[in-house]
Amino acid sequence: MRRSRKEPYTFKSWIIALLIALAFVTLGYSLRFYMEGSTTVQDAESWPDLALFLYGYLFCFCLKPIQAAIQRKLNRRAFRQARQKTPS
Repeated sequence: MRRSRKEPYTFKSWIIALLIALAFVTLGYSLRFYMEGSTTVQDAESWPDLALFLYGYLFCFCLKPIQAAIQRKLNRRAFRQARQKTPS
């Protein structure tokens, strides 16, 4: 299956953006588990859950611009490599 000429790196850029998101989610949950061990008050456990939820909600809006930036970088890199390969 051939990639379209218009969007050749869409799949690759989405994979990279989702890996970045996975890294941030892992960091957030590890911070939550670290804080659960250090707090003793039962009510103190609700604010990290709220913070993680809000962080995830905001990150959903940031995911598409991150993907677009990665795709631009991949397109530029491919264009530069193609220009260097062609003799002028």
